[in-house]
Amino acid sequence: MRNLRTLTACGSAAFRSLALVAFSISTLLTVSAYSQTPGAKTPVVFTEKDREFALKYLVETKEDFVKQLTEVSDAQLNFRSGPNRWTIAEIAEHIIVAEGAIFGLITGPAMKAPAPEGKDNYRSRDVGVILAVTNRSQKFTAPEFIRPNGRWKTRDELVTNFEKTRSQTIEFVKTNKADLRNSFMDNPLMGMIDSYQWILFATGHSERHLMQLKEVKADAKYPTK
Repeated sequence: MRNLRTLTACGSAAFRSLALVAFSISTLLTVSAYSQTPGAKTPVVFTEKDREFALKYLVETKEDFVKQLTEVSDAQLNFRSGPNRWTIAEIAEHIIVAEGAIFGLITGPAMKAPAPEGKDNYRSRDVGVILAVTNRSQKFTAPEFIRPNGRWKTRDELVTNFEKTRSQTIEFVKTNKADLRNSFMDNPLMGMIDSYQWILFATGHSERHLMQLKEVKADAKYPTK
């Protein structure tokens, strides 16, 4: 799954605070140092608390996405702040395509693979997954298959397709009966993480790029309308 190495190139005040904490920690520790839980003694299972947390995060970032694109003009949607910088339309497209790709991995290879031996003895912390993916001090280049290429041209098309993709993820989290803590897949930042953490990773990826989108809006040359 190494072709996802650069997926992580992107809410609530709480999660913005987590991102700031990640930046501070990154000056002292590597991601692997603060994201692992060595010596876990009790099995970790998917709980209703996990479901509630993931759904809250999914809904918050969904609402932020829609808010950020509401009333954005065509000029603003396609404004490019500099060479090799993505426009709002391109950022939004990348969020949609990446989430669809990650969802396919979660519901396919991850849930079909056998759990690794000793999975509870060395497991990433959930907060470490979120901190890693939302840390904008680390830059990556998205692989070609999830790069924006003009799949959707208008604000309405972007919002519609995002809502469709995010609704699919939300519905899965709401109705899933499987133990998402018992299926794993390699992650380019975190190493082996469970399917539940992959959902957090996908949601954090959208938050990361919403931060990027807001940076475009804050540019001095951003069109006023």
